[in-house]
Amino acid sequence: MPVVLGTLLFAFVAGSAGQAAFAQTPGAAPRSPLAQQQALQKQQAPQKKHNESALMLLGGYPGTTYSGMAHDIAAALGGSGGLRLVAVNAAGGTESLRDLLLLRGIDLALVPANVIAYASAAASFGPGLHQRLTYITQLYSEEVHILVGPGTDAFENLRGRKIAVPSEDGNAEFTVRDLLRRLRVEAEVVRMAAPDAIDEVRSGALAALVLMGGKPLRFVAGLPKDGSLRLLALPSTQALGDGYASAGLRPDDYPSLIPEGQTIDTVSVSAVLVANNTAKSDESNRRIARFVPAFFGALSELGGPQWHPKWGEVNLSATLAGWSRFGAAKEWLDRTTQEQTASVQRAFEEFLSVYHPLGAQPLSPMERKQLFEKYVQWTRNSMGAPNQAVRP
Repeated sequence: MPVVLGTLLFAFVAGSAGQAAFAQTPGAAPRSPLAQQQALQKQQAPQKKHNESALMLLGGYPGTTYSGMAHDIAAALGGSGGLRLVAVNAAGGTESLRDLLLLRGIDLALVPANVIAYASAAASFGPGLHQRLTYITQLYSEEVHILVGPGTDAFENLRGRKIAVPSEDGNAEFTVRDLLRRLRVEAEVVRMAAPDAIDEVRSGALAALVLMGGKPLRFVAGLPKDGSLRLLALPSTQALGDGYASAGLRPDDYPSLIPEGQTIDTVSVSAVLVANNTAKSDESNRRIARFVPAFFGALSELGGPQWHPKWGEVNLSATLAGWSRFGAAKEWLDRTTQEQTASVQRAFEEFLSVYHPLGAQPLSPMERKQLFEKYVQWTRNSMGAPNQAVRP
């Protein structure tokens, strides 16, 4: 036993001495807190770089128009400026606005103008929404389509009945409930797949199916001309207030449902690209600031024939009354407007040097009008008159 104990004691002392000697070896010394932090930052650098170039955009559920719009933007952007846009599914309606304000990691969202107007008026998310929300631009508008049977002639006829909306289109559901509330009509809103709802409208079990989208909607345009369905007119926007604009559905939109020479009065709701204006991370703000010029430049491509024709209606100079525009977007628009003004001025001066040289007699109002018409024609001949997809 003494020999064994002595051997174990020797091994312990020798091991301890070895560990002490190893700990004192310069190459194997424990890392200092600073060194550990630097090593961690080096490991996280690729992740940070990857995230700095990616933006999260709330669109809608797959199959909805807002989902398609978000994916259109991502595809047109195509990595411009080293950016990547990630389209994220969203419930639509006020839930999209809630996610933008509260959900971690979301940079931008597509939100209907009527949702923004309602959330502000009802203070759905507390006071000061005008300070907490900022917009990049309004995009194109979507028309409200109300499909009814032949016995329904006015919106008032929907009172006390069932109205269907597509199952996962939160924007359409919100709009129907908002219209019913604003027009003081009590009705039950149910979710249902559009093809099933059409059969229910024909049978009379449902009063209407409401769809939202940029006309012409393929589903509506494909309905047969058998007299079993019609598009219902809506009251003017004066009875509705903020968030809506007047619109019309015409025979060339839906020849099987609208007779020649008639127009169905309805309303449209514009999609608004918005950002959270509360205390966000500097990285998010920098991503959005980089996104703005890349996106505005990509809008020209979205005006092409391969995209929805509604993209050709985007007017970047349109403002959202009462709301502030994101700083980088405002700066881009101001700069572009100044550049265009300077370009027009130079072109007009060149035109005057040809048609009204220095020293000539002052122009009369009629001559000035005629000269302006010549200038317009000269501009068209020299620069062309393309169908601009983006009007700054």
